[in-house]
Amino acid sequence: MEAIFEPRSVAVYGASRDERKLGHVLLRNVTTGGFGGRVVAVNPGAAEVLGLPAVPALEEPVDLALVSVPAAAAQAAVADAARAGCRAAIVLASGFGETGEAGRAVEQRLAALAGEAGMRLVGPNCMGVVSRHGDGWLNGSYFWRLPEPTPRNPHPRVPPAERGGWSPAISWGPRERPGGVSLVSQSGAFGGMFFAEARRRGLGVARFLSVGNCADVTESDALEWLAGDGATAVVGLFVEAFQDGRRFVAAAERCEKPVVVLKAGKGRAGARAAASHTGSLAGRHGAARAAFARAGVVEADTADDFFDALQALAALPRAGRCVAVLTISGGPAVLAADAAERLGLRLPPPGPATVRLVRELAPPFAAAGNPIDLTPQCPPEGFPPAIAAVFDDPAFDGVLVVNCGLDVPEFGRGVAAAARRTGKPVAAFVLDVPAVEAELAAAGIPVLGSPERAAAAYAAVATR
Repeated sequence: MEAIFEPRSVAVYGASRDERKLGHVLLRNVTTGGFGGRVVAVNPGAAEVLGLPAVPALEEPVDLALVSVPAAAAQAAVADAARAGCRAAIVLASGFGETGEAGRAVEQRLAALAGEAGMRLVGPNCMGVVSRHGDGWLNGSYFWRLPEPTPRNPHPRVPPAERGGWSPAISWGPRERPGGVSLVSQSGAFGGMFFAEARRRGLGVARFLSVGNCADVTESDALEWLAGDGATAVVGLFVEAFQDGRRFVAAAERCEKPVVVLKAGKGRAGARAAASHTGSLAGRHGAARAAFARAGVVEADTADDFFDALQALAALPRAGRCVAVLTISGGPAVLAADAAERLGLRLPPPGPATVRLVRELAPPFAAAGNPIDLTPQCPPEGFPPAIAAVFDDPAFDGVLVVNCGLDVPEFGRGVAAAARRTGKPVAAFVLDVPAVEAELAAAGIPVLGSPERAAAAYAAVATR
C-alpha cells in the first residue's frame, strides 16, 4: 500500500502525445502536480511524450504503474508491470466486471497476474490516486477542469497546462491546502465532489484513492493503511458495497482516527445502479448500520452530511454529548435543538451562574434556558461576557451557535474568543451576517448550511 500512496517512481502506460486522450491527461497530471520522483512514459509508438523519453515496455521496476489503456490492452500492460517487478498497479480503464460476466473474467485475470507477482492492484474502473508527496502532490488521476498547479514543477521540460479546455492538475491555493482529510471511494466521480468541497470549505487534504471494482485492493486495505498514516487525521469512505463487511468493521474498530462512511445503494434503484457502475452487490443495510455504531463509525445519510462531518472532525476536538444552543434567533434555534435531540445529543439547563449573568446582560425577555436566546436587543458589549459564561458552564461539552440576521461583530468575536480559550467544539449556522461569519471562519469554526446540519456536524464529533 505504501507504493500506492507514497511511490518514489511511477510509470504511465498509455502515455499519449494526443491531448484528447486520457493517457496524455494522466501523464501531464503526474508531471505537473509536484511529484518529485522518477516518471516513465510507456508508449511503444512514440520516442517521447511531453518531453519525457518513452519506452515500449518497462526495463526496470517502478513502485507504481498507472495503466491508462483500453480494457482490451490492460492485461498486457499489467503483465508487463508484473514482469518488471512493479510493487503496485492502478488500472484506470473501465469495461471490466461492471459490464457482465465476460468483463468480470478479464478482471479476475488481472488480479491473478498481479497476485502471482506479489503486486497490489487497484481498480479497475477507477479514477486513480492523489497523495501528498513531500512538498508537492502525486496526482495519478484523471481529474480535469481544476485550477493550474501551484507547487513547483520538478519536471521543467513538461510545459504547464494550456489555458482553456482541460486543465488537469490540482491546485492547492490558500483555502485548498495540505491537511489531514483522506478519502477512499468506490466512485471516481465522487472524488471530484470531494475535491470541489475541499476547495469550498478550506479542507486540508492528505490522500485520495479511487478503488473502483476492488479486484484486489479494497476499502478495508486502504482504511488499514490510512489508520497508520501520519498525514491522515480523518478518514472518509464512499462505498457502494463492502467487499468484506466484517473485516471493514474490525479495521474501523482498531482505527484510532475518526472514520466517516457514506453508503450508497441502500434502495432498490440505488443497488441496481451500483451493480452497473462498479459491479457491486449492495447488501441489506440495517445490519451494517448497527455494526457501524458499535465500531464508532460516523455514518452519513447524505453527501452534505458526509462533507459536514469531515469538516467538523478536521476542525474540532472530540467532546461529550451535552450541548448548549446559543442564539439570537428563536425559530432556527428551536430547529437546531430538535435536531440535536434526534441525534442523541443532550441539552441540559445552564448552571445558576450562567443564568444570573445572562439575565444581567441581556434584556428581561431573553431566554436563559437551553436554547439560550440572548435576543437581537442585547447590547453589543453584552455579547462577549454572556457568551463566555455559556462556554465556561461545566454543564456543556460544546456549543451550537445560531444567528440569523444580527451582524454584530461583537457576537462573532465573543464566540471565537470563547472557543479558543476553552477548547470546546462549536458548530454554527449563521445567515446574512458576513462580519460574524468572518470571525467564526477565522477561528476555524465550521459554519453549516442549516440549523439541522450544524447539529449533525456537532454530533459527528460527540463521543458515544
